Amino acid sequence: MTLPRFSTSHALTLGVELELQIVDTKTFDLAPAAADLLRQMEGRKTPGDVKPEMTHSMIELATGVCADHAQTLSQLQEVRAALLESSRQQGVALSGGGTHPFQDWSHRKIYDTPRFNELAKLYGYLAKQFTVFGQHVHVGCPGPDQHSSCCMA
Repeated sequence: MTLPRFSTSHALTLGVELELQIVDTKTFDLAPAAADLLRQMEGRKTPGDVKPEMTHSMIELATGVCADHAQTLSQLQEVRAALLESSRQQGVALSGGGTHPFQDWSHRKIYDTPRFNELAKLYGYLAKQFTVFGQHVHVGCPGPDQHSSCCMA
């Protein structure tokens, strides 16, 4: 896999991604409900994005590019609230952070996208076995060769 071209952005803008577990509310095991949640979210107007993650038991929410912490927090809260409402309507819960304590990785199905299929082909069963739920914080930078002092006032 080759690295994508560097995308420039304004210095110190922020973007956050949260990878969430989709959990069955009766068994507390992971539930393969990502496609249902995505369909439920289709008509909603929210900032940022909700998209599939590596398996059908994961979902990712993300902010757009934010100017500051307050805007980032506002977007996270808005998209999270919409996703939580959709998950309640689907009868599943959402959980974040780390790994699921007892899920059986062999039951996980890779979400059908070119990227996830390529990763599954490259890493085999590890693509499902080491499924983790994390948070990514992206900080804007004007260019790939800019010194960090360019961003400080």
